[in-house]
Amino acid sequence: MADETDPSSTPGPPPAPKDNGFIPGDDGWTRTRNWFRILTKRMTAEGMEEYRVTMNKLHEERDCRKCEEHRDFLLKYSPIVRFLRTNIQNLSPDSDINSTNIRCRRCDKRQNGGFEPGYGILICANEMRNQGHVEDTIAHEMVHAYDHLRFKVERSNLRHQACTEVRGKK
Repeated sequence: MADETDPSSTPGPPPAPKDNGFIPGDDGWTRTRNWFRILTKRMTAEGMEEYRVTMNKLHEERDCRKCEEHRDFLLKYSPIVRFLRTNIQNLSPDSDINSTNIRCRRCDKRQNGGFEPGYGILICANEMRNQGHVEDTIAHEMVHAYDHLRFKVERSNLRHQACTEVRGKK
């Protein structure tokens, strides 16, 4: 005999999933409907994040290609990027910042980029708005690369991290 207080024993359809306002799909009409739902505040923050992730995956190839074009242009013509690149090479001749160690990728986390000594510089292509934004991000991460070579920044030391972040913002 089934227990009347046990919810699993009651017949009926399963509960509907929580409606966050996001409509799955990548066709133009569905994207328009989702934008309209965002603009009219009929989509929750969770739905907007799901929409952002879906669009990032859909446009990954385009975003990475555009980011790489900006990166290559900036390595040749940007005064700040060229200045930082020269100074990094002066510190360590075998440490060249170039297109092989500045990588444009889609990132899942909401960040612009990052520097990792063994990897190089990561630019989050899906977060880049324009060439100026790419330039600012590359310059910021190059300051971290310079600090790593010049001051031997310890990643576990929060004082070191704070100093390099302050320098990167200037």
